[in-house]
Amino acid sequence: MIKKFNEYKKYKKYYKVVTEDLKSLGLRKNPNIMTFPINKWVYEPHPTKGDGGYGGTGGIWVANGLSAGKGLIKYMKKKSYKENNPYYYRCRLFEVEIGDILYSNSYRTKTNKVKLLKEIII
Repeated sequence: MIKKFNEYKKYKKYYKVVTEDLKSLGLRKNPNIMTFPINKWVYEPHPTKGDGGYGGTGGIWVANGLSAGKGLIKYMKKKSYKENNPYYYRCRLFEVEIGDILYSNSYRTKTNKVKLLKEIII
């Protein structure tokens, strides 16, 4: 099944939401905050084990579509107001290239590496 996803990814666009200073959002209290420079591959710091994507740092999550990325930005803006923290208000959305697919569901994909390609202005 994972092989099928990895062949499909060549034709699909993926999106990554990051903070204004190109850091990961830290959703679900994730302590592993990563920095994503533009046009450079960023690898998972402690690789996950096996095809299930469990262990290590858990992989790097990306949105499967533009609407999922926009939804995540909307969620972060609500979180910003709720926590009175403007840091989360100014998120950025990028089209990305990904490595191997470790796990995928209807709106997110977990991968072992990501490269930010171009910013999507919404």
